[in-house]
Amino acid sequence: MRMKRLLSATVVAAAGIVSASLPTVAPAQTYPTKTVTMINPFAAGGSLDVMARLLADQLTQSLGQPVIVENRPGAGSTIGTAMVARARPDGYTLLITAGNIVSAPALGAPVNYDWKKDFAPVTLLGHIAQVVAVPEDLPAMSMKEFVALAKSTKGGLSIGSLGPGSGSHINGKRLEEATGVVLTDIPFKGMAETMTALAGGHIQLAFGNLPEVLTYQRGGRVRPIAIAMPTRSELAPGLPTMAESGYPNVAIVPWYGVLAPAGTPADVVEKLQRSFAAALAHPALAARLKDMAITPSGGSPDEFRRVLEADHAMYVKIGKEMGVSLK
Repeated sequence: MRMKRLLSATVVAAAGIVSASLPTVAPAQTYPTKTVTMINPFAAGGSLDVMARLLADQLTQSLGQPVIVENRPGAGSTIGTAMVARARPDGYTLLITAGNIVSAPALGAPVNYDWKKDFAPVTLLGHIAQVVAVPEDLPAMSMKEFVALAKSTKGGLSIGSLGPGSGSHINGKRLEEATGVVLTDIPFKGMAETMTALAGGHIQLAFGNLPEVLTYQRGGRVRPIAIAMPTRSELAPGLPTMAESGYPNVAIVPWYGVLAPAGTPADVVEKLQRSFAAALAHPALAARLKDMAITPSGGSPDEFRRVLEADHAMYVKIGKEMGVSLK
């Protein structure tokens, strides 16, 4: 009996020595081994959704496993965002989102996540050109004419946004402050819904993504009156910038990015960043993004974190200076 115990102990010790001598397999070496899900906290149909699905197709090829997109809209994107914050930090659930992730909490919105503690930034995907648009039958051919119309309309006019704290919501508030107009904010779950409402005349103004606005313009339902970018776009060279229209400090340029749940292995985050950067640089995808007026980035997690921190600080300042609170 004593000999058996000694033999067993020797076998266990030997096994320990062998296992300790074997090379450790880092998570990223085998990742992914199953489907990766990107959660889009906005409704389907907008530019972010289109971009997400284009990236998913490219990543499916490069990673060798299916990459899919799920839309979980609601509450100004905070429902889908909170879902990812609570997900297992293994790289199989990602968040593809916009600036709402920092603007909402910066302005005091009740959110079920902490953007600093609950997420690991992966990469900034890029910036998208937006324009100020009105319904085709609205008697306003320029920003100056829209402002004059809004001031002469009892009760003011309405503006569509992607919910409290979104870039479009803040842009509306900044436009009010710069011009003295009154704009009633009407929130929607996604850009597609916003543009449908604008085309139908249910709202009188929207900051819309350039390609979608141009599509509605070609259909004779929407009229762009200014581009909310520092320079004109080659997709609409005749459209003046907000600065050229007399309102240089109104619009915030929106961005898209990817985050993982906090605690996701660093080497998995790095592999994801490299994969997204490669996808953005793929000639076919790059051409599609150019048509969508998206300027790609694909930078490091640290670079994206600095963007998040800077935007959060900016929105805190806007909230204090303009008295905007979502509490």
